[in-house]
Amino acid sequence: MLILVKQTGTSMDILKLRLTLAILAPAFFAFMAGAARAEAPGSLADLAFLEGHWRGGEDFIFEETWTAADGGVMTGMARGVSSGELKVLEYIVVSEEEDALVMRFKHFNRDYSTWEDGGPVTLLLTDAKENDVTFTADPPSETVKSIRYWMPDEATLQADIVLVENGEEGGFTLVFERTD
Repeated sequence: MLILVKQTGTSMDILKLRLTLAILAPAFFAFMAGAARAEAPGSLADLAFLEGHWRGGEDFIFEETWTAADGGVMTGMARGVSSGELKVLEYIVVSEEEDALVMRFKHFNRDYSTWEDGGPVTLLLTDAKENDVTFTADPPSETVKSIRYWMPDEATLQADIVLVENGEEGGFTLVFERTD
């Protein structure tokens, strides 16, 4: 605690200063925390364009369904099917955390076993524009480097996924049409 004492100060002056600091300090730190959050590249509101059911592909059908943000969280579910056989399930959670928007996801097989060892893949929102968001791995992932969701038009959602395998970048693009 910071205590300033004037040479001629009385104990009443010191008490008043302590009370003033006790009142102002929480407000100052709350303001600073809000300022730090304001510097983050976006919020859940920037992901509202994802809400709904999206479907794409011909030989490999991939669907994503996103819920509206509520309680500081937005969730997504994905399913990939090829030749009538389930190839992948994915559960996605995007949450507001301190001064960042964090995406976490895991891939699942039909028996609910996971592709990933340990925890989920974790990405941070690094860029947000209208109908265009990019999440980047932090710390760098051994599999997923980044995911960009954007809308080339009102009824189309595109996901550009950059992968890292054996130290080399590759990836793929998914193009979805709104189905709801």
